[in-house]
Amino acid sequence: MIRDAVSPGKGRAPGRVAAVLAAAAALAASAATPSAAPLSQRLPEAVTEAQKVVEKVRGVPFRGTVASALLPEKDLPKILGRKLVEDLPVPFPRYAASLAAVGFLDPESGLEEKLTQLYTRQVAGFYDPEVKKFFIVPERTTEAAANAPALGLTAGTLLEDTLLAHELTHALQDRRLDLVPRMKALKDSSDALLALEAFLEGEATVVMMDALLLKLPPETKDLFGPDTLSTMVSGLAAGTTNVEGSEGVPDFFVKEMLFPYVAGTAWIEAKRAGAGWAAIDASYDRPPSTTAEILHPGRAGTRAVLSPSDRPSAADVPPGMRVLYGDTFGEWMLSTLLERAGAADAKALAAEWRDDQILFFEPKVFEGTARPVGFIWRIRASSPDAARRIAAALAPLYEREDGRSVAAIAVADDRVEVVRGRPQPPKPVSPPAGTSAPPAGR
Repeated sequence: MIRDAVSPGKGRAPGRVAAVLAAAAALAASAATPSAAPLSQRLPEAVTEAQKVVEKVRGVPFRGTVASALLPEKDLPKILGRKLVEDLPVPFPRYAASLAAVGFLDPESGLEEKLTQLYTRQVAGFYDPEVKKFFIVPERTTEAAANAPALGLTAGTLLEDTLLAHELTHALQDRRLDLVPRMKALKDSSDALLALEAFLEGEATVVMMDALLLKLPPETKDLFGPDTLSTMVSGLAAGTTNVEGSEGVPDFFVKEMLFPYVAGTAWIEAKRAGAGWAAIDASYDRPPSTTAEILHPGRAGTRAVLSPSDRPSAADVPPGMRVLYGDTFGEWMLSTLLERAGAADAKALAAEWRDDQILFFEPKVFEGTARPVGFIWRIRASSPDAARRIAAALAPLYEREDGRSVAAIAVADDRVEVVRGRPQPPKPVSPPAGTSAPPAGR
């Protein structure tokens, strides 16, 4: 995944949340009051007030004020472009090439710039745990306020202040979890990072909605049913082609960007349905560590992990190759890949995931314009039958037009191995007609 590129501290994307807020704000039109001064002119006071609202919703004190500052929109592309790649395990071109080798996307030029544009169009403000400070982009919040009448609002402040509640929830999360070292510790697992982001974004989205409800009179609150938030957020999942700034960006990155909001909100709501916020507080002792936990909040059982001997290592890398990096993809990424392979039951099949590890490598010496990326990927499934079905569903991704495969796929018990870039033994050549093959061993 784009490690930390859009995680708390790297630039939140209120544009993703705005689709939820827009629908909620339209319902709340009758609660609108005359617009206050622009957020850029009342930022410290607005942040302080939003902190109080978040504290009331969550029942957890901040113990101090969150620092805030303005960030001009013109500085966003440079900042986000740097943050987009600073925590990747390899330079972005090699990272994109590794995802393309597995089959998540097609190779294309200018992808880094397109991703930067996508994230730039999504950001109106963010909390940075590295400096413990909240940043607001005044041009973007002004734009949001200007769009308020189209949502049925006469007060842009309702939208702005609710966005603050979302972002300041991340500040509260940071004070409880110390996010910078925690996320760095997960740098070798896209799955674990995505699961943590889902936990954080799901909570922040639910707090955001509760904060909005606090501002509404009783007669307006009646407009919101128990499933209103879930319905609005789930609508994001179907809108990957309509995300602002996503032109030319592979679907994988857009879906990855939306997943923490869609699945994370559903996970928080499922957990909160039983014991309320106390259930979420208990999760702070052990936040979800896999996307499988996020996707199946009620599923019990112990995760069956790959044994150390089954995990690919440098010793498995072919001669003449060097290790690029290792990763764990997890259930959500496997599901996304199976969908791209055309599997009709991609989600159900990916739910058979129990563990995986992939190791990428490249030639030490290469003559040409593009150094190829190879990989060894091992997946543990719930059963030998599930392993065979996963292997069969992945096979079309690596088939060439001539019918040959660019990857070798093997199944052993409940484990699947996919290898690309390892030299394959030559196939036996049939002798010309009228001759006979030499005896074996000569």
